[in-house]
Amino acid sequence: MNVSSPIARRLASGFSLVEALLTIAIMGILSSLVVGVVSNASKDASRMMARQQQGAVQSAVDAWVSSQMRDTSTGQVRSLESIRGDYNSRSTSLARLNLAVAFLDDATANHFTSTTTNSANIKSEAMNTANQHLELPTWDASSYPKVNLVND
Repeated sequence: MNVSSPIARRLASGFSLVEALLTIAIMGILSSLVVGVVSNASKDASRMMARQQQGAVQSAVDAWVSSQMRDTSTGQVRSLESIRGDYNSRSTSLARLNLAVAFLDDATANHFTSTTTNSANIKSEAMNTANQHLELPTWDASSYPKVNLVND
């Protein structure tokens, strides 16, 4: 190959500065897209976990209500109004969760109680990541007790 011609010299010299900068810019754009996708996937996984935890707490509250239907000391059937009164006498979500904590597995119960710092908002690590919390609002007469997943 004759390196004395201008075209041959240009081909032999490698990348120009503009070509290198353009390549680096394209790689930067592609990497920022990948980071965004991975970040969203992590947040979506935390939201899914928060929904599952909401379901677990709702099941525990429902189980607590069912267990309260019969007074264990007397064997008498309790009214739903009486059970609602017990539930609503607890003024915070954490106090209401504590009624049903026996119906959660120990690890889940410990996780909620150790992660929750505000007694009105039940938290977990997944909920912290997803910027969400659980609330156990006052149980009104027209429904069953609810566990709400709320965005912070």
